Amino acid sequence: MGEPRSQPPVERPPTAETFLPLSRVRTIMKSSMDTGLITNEVLFLMTKCTELFVRHLAGAAYTEEFGQRPGEALKYEHLSQVVNKNKNLEFLLQIVPQKIRVHQFQEMLRLNRSAGSDDDDDDDDDDDEEESESESESDE
Repeated sequence: MGEPRSQPPVERPPTAETFLPLSRVRTIMKSSMDTGLITNEVLFLMTKCTELFVRHLAGAAYTEEFGQRPGEALKYEHLSQVVNKNKNLEFLLQIVPQKIRVHQFQEMLRLNRSAGSDDDDDDDDDDDEEESESESESDE
């Protein structure tokens, strides 16, 4: 006989199976105050939609980073870059922020403090005077 042929992976059609646990998705849905009754049909659809969204996000990150090179590992940085670049994913910016190094964060804090101290110098003096006046009035 001949050698077995290696076939490319076939995209599976949607089934009644889910990869994400339904109980976990239900718990997450219940954590929202606006959620009413969660029927099994709604739970199944929400789980499938979540799976499709995760597949889309991971696929976009993988394609953008690696193109057609198979075998590379997808990392957090790849996901955060896709979220940061795509307007339709901007709702995820606070959930999947780009990582920065500690020294970059410290520099940002220093710049914010120096910019804030220039603006707040006049206001701080007024607040201190008001506090000292109210303290002297309460002592009397």
